[in-house]
Amino acid sequence: MISFFRKIRQKLLQQNRITRYLTYAVGEIILVTLGILIALQMNSWKEERQHHLSEQTFYKTILDDLGNDQKKLEQLTKFYNSRIENLRWLLTHVRNPNLGVTGVEFGTHTEPLYYNESAISFDATYEAAKSGGAFENFSNKELLKKLVEYYSNFKQIEDVMTSTVRFLESSFEPLMASVPNDFLNSKTSEHVITSEGNKGFYSFLDSIPDQRKIDTQRELDAFLQKTEFESYLIGDLGRSFNMSNVLKVRSAQIKSLQEEIKSFIHD
Repeated sequence: MISFFRKIRQKLLQQNRITRYLTYAVGEIILVTLGILIALQMNSWKEERQHHLSEQTFYKTILDDLGNDQKKLEQLTKFYNSRIENLRWLLTHVRNPNLGVTGVEFGTHTEPLYYNESAISFDATYEAAKSGGAFENFSNKELLKKLVEYYSNFKQIEDVMTSTVRFLESSFEPLMASVPNDFLNSKTSEHVITSEGNKGFYSFLDSIPDQRKIDTQRELDAFLQKTEFESYLIGDLGRSFNMSNVLKVRSAQIKSLQEEIKSFIHD
């Protein structure tokens, strides 16, 4: 093609047709410029298309991650609802001694309080895209802003759950150390939601009979009247209700994000 244009220019010069040569030269420049612009535009379209496909793939994977987050939230919600119910039962019996509490009943409702769930967020896809600079090429900035806010808010859950662990270690466990545990067995673990991985522990306790002559009921009745135990129950209830509300807000965030992402993907 270049050789063809060169021959035309040489022919015009040889014929001393300067005006025509200049007109042709200008036309050739315009043609070449148009070719370059078209090539650049096509390259731009190709890049935009690639960015769009990458963004679509990202959000499709994010939908899977949000689905896993939702399942984890459902587990946490079940865990904290059970915790609140156990705390409610204990506080009711602490404040009404006439109801009476047996060792097995006490163990059934206190044993689950030793446990705490871990804070988990399925954010590998988000973190990889963030660290790789992919967000710069995303077109839906409003949706991306909401997603960034969602993952940033996870720290709130971490903080609450970390606070609960510290509270258990510093308050609950030392307080419960004064209570005889001869009533602990497989039956008293039935409210422990995470006991699937700890059944062996309770079966092991069952296998070791307590031959001490401890008046467990008398010790337990005295313990239930301790104001420290009531204070602990109230504090744990406050943290559990707080966590329950945090989980509701996050669950609503997930549903909203899922709807917007699906709408964006199918547009």
